Order: sequence, then structure tokens, then C-alpha cells
Amino acid sequence: MERLEKTRPDHPVARCRGFIFDVDGVLCRGEDPIPRSAEAIERLRRGGKKVVFLSNNSTKSREDYLAKFERLGIPVVEDDLVLATYATAQYVAREKPGAKVYMVGAPGLRRELELAGLELVEDPFVAEYVVVGSAFDGTGRIREDNAHRITGALRALYHAGAKFIATNPDRIFPAKDGVIPGTGAVIGALSYMLDRQPDAIIGKPSTHIVEVALTRLGLPPGECAFVGDMDTDMLAGEKMGMTTVFVRSGAMTEEKLRSLGIEPDFVFDSVIEMLAVEG
Repeated sequence: MERLEKTRPDHPVARCRGFIFDVDGVLCRGEDPIPRSAEAIERLRRGGKKVVFLSNNSTKSREDYLAKFERLGIPVVEDDLVLATYATAQYVAREKPGAKVYMVGAPGLRRELELAGLELVEDPFVAEYVVVGSAFDGTGRIREDNAHRITGALRALYHAGAKFIATNPDRIFPAKDGVIPGTGAVIGALSYMLDRQPDAIIGKPSTHIVEVALTRLGLPPGECAFVGDMDTDMLAGEKMGMTTVFVRSGAMTEEKLRSLGIEPDFVFDSVIEMLAVEG
């Protein structure tokens, strides 16, 4: 076992046995790795720390993320990955195994719902659940396979009385040429039309997805750190009583974070700086 760097007893590496890492803005920016992030994960693991990766992504399956992490140079297995698609599918499957689900979203969400043993239906009038992910492609256009699905979701909720489950609350999503609508745009449209909020939102800052990640670590929240670059990461970790670590490598500035009244336990420029690695 590698001896990790010399740290104060209150340093997150010294006080925490488990780490939950957000992905975008922490380990990578899009498909580009953040320098030395793979090295940081490797050193934590060699030092005996448990690590899982959590993302609010509502379009990709764990299979998709296995390929992404291979490109990032970070070895993982499916159990290391806790995505909003997977956590949402598991939430519905626990509530009602084999439930009839009408979905709005991408193929990655569909795949996780299928793997959870849920019955995907095309007739909204027989749906027991509506599961909402992002209906948009990477340019901000509504995906062709979602062209009529917001209407279908409306009918399932209005006529069939289906339960309303959302993968995440993200209003916007950063793209290469500017922001595009996120899952929250679909939630907002349905909520306004129905005067009804979702019965559950699974992704951060909800604790639902964090509880799944903590189960994977097999450790109590007080022995774990949440490492992220957004307010939702810090809020999720704070709600669970975890150590919160903000890194400046993502989209949100530290100033913006603090203007929201959020005070993380630790702040670093990047995950490698958290390890205080020289050179």
C-alpha cells in the first residue's frame, strides 16, 4: 500500500476513507481529461482509499461511461459508476418491480431502465411511471426520438395518473458553443402544464443518488468526502453529512459558490492538488 502524502489530521485525505467524485469538471471537461486526474485516482486507490464516481448525466448508461473512463485512463468496473440514469432506474424498480414506464430521454436512459427489468411502454395511457431525462441532443435540439414524447408524458401524467420521476433537476447544460436546455427544461414544461412537481428527483442535490454511491463504498457518510465542482455537489454532500471538497477546475467559480451561501470544507485547484503531489 502506498503511503499518501504528509497531511494534517483534518485534511480530507487523512480523515476520509471513501471518496465520491463528480466527473465533468472534476476529472474531465467533456472528453478532455483534466491534467493528472487519473494519477490522483490511482494514488488514492494505492493508498487504500475507496473511490466511486457519480454523475447527474441523464443520457448515458454505465456501459457508455465504461468507454469514457477508458479514454480518460481511469480503470473502472460498472459498480464504480453511479449515474443518474442507473440510480433512477433502480429507484423505480425498487418501488414497483416490472413497472410500466413511459420515458422521455436518450438511449442510455432506456438501456438502464431495461436492465432494471422495467417494462417500457409506448402507450402513455397505460403508464404507471413517467421517467424524464434530457430530451435534447448535444446542440440543444430536441432529439428526433423525443419529438412526441413530452406530449406522451403529459398524457401519462394527466390521464393515467402516472408517478412523475426525474433523473436530475439540471436546468441547463454546458455545450461547446454555449449552454443548452437540460432535463429541467422538460420538468419545468410538464410541471407548469400540470401544476405538479415530480414525485422524486434522483440526481444531485437530492440524496437519492448519493445514498446509492455510499452503499457502493460501504462506509458511513462521516468517513467519506464528496469531491465536485458545482453547488449541487456540495449541497448533496452537505445533506449527507460528508466532507465537502470543491475543486476550481470546473464551470463554477469559488466566488459564485460562496455567493450562494455554500461553504465547502476544503477548496483546491484540482484533484491532484488535493493530494499535494509535487512536480
